[in-house]
Amino acid sequence: MKSNFTVTVLLNTFKKLFTEKWQLAQWILIPVMIGGLFSLISESDGNAKPIGTLLVTDNDDSFLSQLFVGSFNQGPLAEMFIVKKVSGEQAKKIMDKGDASVWLEIEKDFTQNFIDEKPTTLKLVKNPSQNILPQIAETMVGTLADGGHYIQVLFSKELQQFNQLLTGANISDAQIALMSVQIKNTVDSIEQQLFPPMIKATKKVQKSKKKTTSKTFMILMFPGIMFMALLFSSQGMAQDFWKDKTQGIVNRLLSSPAGLHKYLNGKMMSAALVFVFIAVFVGLLGLFLFNIEVQKIFVIVLWLMISGVVLWSMMLFLSLSLPSEKSANLVTQGMVFPLMMLGGSFFPFEAMPKWMVMIGEKLPNGYLLQSFNSWFIKDNSLSVLTTPAIIALLFIVIMWFVNNAKLSNFARKK
Repeated sequence: MKSNFTVTVLLNTFKKLFTEKWQLAQWILIPVMIGGLFSLISESDGNAKPIGTLLVTDNDDSFLSQLFVGSFNQGPLAEMFIVKKVSGEQAKKIMDKGDASVWLEIEKDFTQNFIDEKPTTLKLVKNPSQNILPQIAETMVGTLADGGHYIQVLFSKELQQFNQLLTGANISDAQIALMSVQIKNTVDSIEQQLFPPMIKATKKVQKSKKKTTSKTFMILMFPGIMFMALLFSSQGMAQDFWKDKTQGIVNRLLSSPAGLHKYLNGKMMSAALVFVFIAVFVGLLGLFLFNIEVQKIFVIVLWLMISGVVLWSMMLFLSLSLPSEKSANLVTQGMVFPLMMLGGSFFPFEAMPKWMVMIGEKLPNGYLLQSFNSWFIKDNSLSVLTTPAIIALLFIVIMWFVNNAKLSNFARKK
């Protein structure tokens, strides 16, 4: 094994990545487009305003359908849409007149079909004269549908038992106890697979003599957009290990002295450079759009590189732990949207409910984003990033040893 094998892996990874330009562009453009959608529906001061009407025809009128519709009454979406419940005939008349942005119709037996794992339909009619709000509503409905699918996969049995409780069916105390145990066991199993060991951090409250200036909604969203790009790219690059295994690259390294850990080093270095590229691109956008100070760009690039490697290490751990490429792709992709939703990428923490913030700031991406915001948004001194940076670097080192150990078993898998 040549001493420059790490560099060879780095260069080959970059060559393959830039050969498939659409993948790198996707990691960057999707977050930028989402941010652009929000900017187009903002006032001149950057604050979102309710300019769209969402018609809802709930033919099921169940707990689940009401919960689905209620998502449009939370956070910034509540400021973008006025939700009106109407019948099907009323909705058709209103949409024909062009007096609403979107019409969402939920079919009858929506909840029962969801619980029974049967196909169900959500009808979404968009106003052709409007572009932005209908796209946001469609994205939100698609995200909720994807989230419901993964809940259905993980908790199908528990959902059926829970539905019996809601419908008033006679259930014994033993069945209720069994359902509780099943849910606990499922959650414990998921927690072991999805969440890395938590490192406790001491929060130090620091008084600042600086007066913080008011921030627009788009400035509050800017850090979340950057972390959204990190999540997309870290998931894609972690999944690249399975592609190399399919081509037999990883398996051949078993016969080479120190081959696997040099391979891992090369992949980590290539990931870090990709995060630098993303940070520079998005940072320059912030420089021109929001007049961010030039000196802050260097801190942004360094912080996003460290944060990206943290997220990449987490995604890689999951990919190496799962038994097949399909399952690894399913689980890691399924994690991206919940992490973005809870971790402050879709909406700023300042606009999220408190219970979501309590969960989100304990997630790796949420913790790193909140730490970044304490400097970037709240105008605290750069020293507030010291403790989070140390924790992030320790996490990277620990996960390197963990992933290096798992890589040998991963290479031996058939």
